[in-house]
Amino acid sequence: MSMATGLRKKAAVVAATTALLVGGGVVTATSASAGYMCGAGYHCVFWGNLGDSASHDFYNSDTNFTNDYFSNTDSTPGSGEVVNDNVSSASNSSTGGYESHYYRDINYGGGLLFCVNPGSQVFMGSLNATQRDSASSLQMRPSTTIHCF
Repeated sequence: MSMATGLRKKAAVVAATTALLVGGGVVTATSASAGYMCGAGYHCVFWGNLGDSASHDFYNSDTNFTNDYFSNTDSTPGSGEVVNDNVSSASNSSTGGYESHYYRDINYGGGLLFCVNPGSQVFMGSLNATQRDSASSLQMRPSTTIHCF
């Protein structure tokens, strides 16, 4: 085996190993951010506290909560209630790094009430009286400089 052929083989091995390591790093960097009581990829709202009340899951932004309803199970508080103006807590399990921005009125109007970072949540007791039970629309936004829960 010539010296040039041996160097080429070593270079190929190094290049292949580097590609695997870089590829593996990319896969782990895009893992989902899991919020409490919310499935991967979803932005979830709750009628009361997280885990002990009815919920509704959003996969995309929603300009109008008036036609959305909380999960309907007979024994869960808030079951079957309309989501509009009834959000008491929220969780964000974004797989794309999107913040959940909740607005007072439909079509993102009336001002921002609160937002939730990927992998985070806000409990009912953490929202003040003007933030709780006031959300009417949800906009998913890439990372912003706004302070979010």
